[in-house]
Amino acid sequence: MKIDIPSGVRVYNRKETREIDYIVKKIEKVFEKWCYEKINLPVFEYYDVHKKAFGKDIKDKTFKLIDRTSGDILSLRADFTAQVARYFASLKIKEFPKRYYYFGRVFRYFPPKSNKLWENFQLGIELIGVSRLEAEAEIISISIISLKELGIDNFQIDINNIKIFKALKEILGLSEEDYIDFMNSIKKREKFLIERYLKDTDKRIKSFVYQILENQFTVKELEKLKGNLEDFKNLQIAIDELIKIYSILEEYEVNENVVFDLGEPREFSYYTGIIFEIFIKGFKKQVGQGGRYNDLISRYDGSIPATGFAFNILNIWEYLRDNNLIKTTPKKDFYIIDTTDNKRRAYRLAKLLREKGYTVARDILDRDYKKSLEFAFKEGYKNVILIFENQNLLYLYEDLESYKKIDIDTFLKSL
Repeated sequence: MKIDIPSGVRVYNRKETREIDYIVKKIEKVFEKWCYEKINLPVFEYYDVHKKAFGKDIKDKTFKLIDRTSGDILSLRADFTAQVARYFASLKIKEFPKRYYYFGRVFRYFPPKSNKLWENFQLGIELIGVSRLEAEAEIISISIISLKELGIDNFQIDINNIKIFKALKEILGLSEEDYIDFMNSIKKREKFLIERYLKDTDKRIKSFVYQILENQFTVKELEKLKGNLEDFKNLQIAIDELIKIYSILEEYEVNENVVFDLGEPREFSYYTGIIFEIFIKGFKKQVGQGGRYNDLISRYDGSIPATGFAFNILNIWEYLRDNNLIKTTPKKDFYIIDTTDNKRRAYRLAKLLREKGYTVARDILDRDYKKSLEFAFKEGYKNVILIFENQNLLYLYEDLESYKKIDIDTFLKSL
């Protein structure tokens, strides 16, 4: 009988699970300090509802299922932000601002040869009902503080503004189809394909497009860039938003890891303003991304401003693991081995220890106590308690070789 699992999924062993949980709990504590509240969302959605948030690329990667009763097409969750938007749109009473956070798996199909997993862990936040740039500054600040909480300092936040590309679409007179092609060419840095859209345009626009393809910018360089675009108001407004974001981050004292990469449009069609990606220097994979999506909730019901971001937890875990930056051990305080027929003392002792806040397991196999001792220390228990037939004594082991005899009541009083 075949007992393998599909190529796009994997099992996480005890150590790996403990490490991932450690990362998640650390970040969740940061979220909660900023008063974000956790919500749990379903793994399944109606496909017709879920797909409203996506462009063709994500739609093509979405897993679809059939409801056996109704025949409706369902989908596995491909993105949390779309779910939060759908959930918020469904609320009868909407009060602002709302701060949510979530954690769970997202599912996207990749061909087996890509060696990419079909399921990933996302942990993120959404700030709904605020249109001011302070909202973006807040979520970027939270992403920075979260990474520092994990001991990661060598990261970079690449910030961009979708409004730059919307302004270029208008200036260049691009159709929707040409705009998509133009954006893809920008993303791939394909100058020879971009040139056909710039043939008859202003020299300043040509210069601007070529500059964003080849450079990342400091805030001072952005100010210079803005000054060269005096006749293009919407472009100036978009660049000015980036400058203002930096100013707020500077006030928060979290601006040192920020750069502006204007040649990186994101894959999600729902972004409408400031967007950002998070990278760790020397690590090729993106560890987070986010941005403003003012029009997404309106695809379900009502126009409401919102912004958010999500961490790719597996990529963060991979980086921390490969650099030996996760130091976690299971909390296993006591292992009780009772060699007597009547296990009452072991029951009582385990109960009292747990009431005092210790973690306790009992040996409930019929085997030689020496094998149980070896098992306990191999499994990482800090202490082993051995109980024999006579008297009210126990043997307390801190390793395989050394122990001390102690009265049970005296032992409990010493804790």
